[in-house]
Amino acid sequence: MLKSKNLFVCIGAIHHDYLLNLKKNIINFRSNQISQKSRIGGVAYNIAELLSNFVNVNFYSLAINAEIRKKISKRIFIHQINKIYTDRYYLALSDTKNKFLLGLANTDEYENNKSLKIPNINNKNIIFDLNFSKIYLEKSINKLSKNNKIIVCATSVHKVIKIKKIINKIDFIFLNKAELFKLTNSSDIIIGVKKILKQNKDIKIVATNSKNSVIFGSSEFIKKIKPPSLKVVNENGAGDALAAMMLYLLSKEKKIDDILKTSVACGSYYANGNSLTTKSDYLKVKNLSKNVKIQKV
Repeated sequence: MLKSKNLFVCIGAIHHDYLLNLKKNIINFRSNQISQKSRIGGVAYNIAELLSNFVNVNFYSLAINAEIRKKISKRIFIHQINKIYTDRYYLALSDTKNKFLLGLANTDEYENNKSLKIPNINNKNIIFDLNFSKIYLEKSINKLSKNNKIIVCATSVHKVIKIKKIINKIDFIFLNKAELFKLTNSSDIIIGVKKILKQNKDIKIVATNSKNSVIFGSSEFIKKIKPPSLKVVNENGAGDALAAMMLYLLSKEKKIDDILKTSVACGSYYANGNSLTTKSDYLKVKNLSKNVKIQKV
């Protein structure tokens, strides 16, 4: 991980997220009442938003409209890699107890753009989500990995296969359990992590298993982290918060166990329905990290 100020670049999705909660159990799959919240989202954007509390972030994505631009932090510098705005969004449905049921993505525009240019970037930590096409991702990562550190956030079980052929070009990857299993054809988290390390001995891996555990793997060691016990209000964005905090703390050269504890606590803080926007929020995360447990595997 490169270490300095203003070294983060995100390449990926930015759009509206609509978070829907059922008010009652589904009845006949018709006219079920919901409560709704909306926010600016996309995996890469979620990471950029948290990072922007600490550092400036450059962000490359499709064109955005004036409404979205007004809501973006002034510390996130948007670079549009096409000219024409197209509507796109993600919709997440949760039950009455906030358990995630279904995610729906109207994000084909990321995949369908065939003439996107690869930006000229050097000496940066570049964070990719997997919303763009397989061809674009392969070309971009192959080119940019020569002079940058490449971080990938897997985005979904349907998209993780896009980086199967270029795993040796990636320095850091964040996945959930289902994405890890899909990428490695495994049914065990530790075995899946070891398979990736066998392909690329220099990669670092974070594999999350919801509120149960987080696995951190490198050529030096594999560690299992137990998150603090908190009520899960909404898991959407929790993994992105964990990733963003970990990447920031790595850039500040903190001790690895402190990084793991604070990052996992940050993910739990978000799953509990909170967000990090102030110094006070960060101190709450640090306090919560005292309840995070780590063991070597």
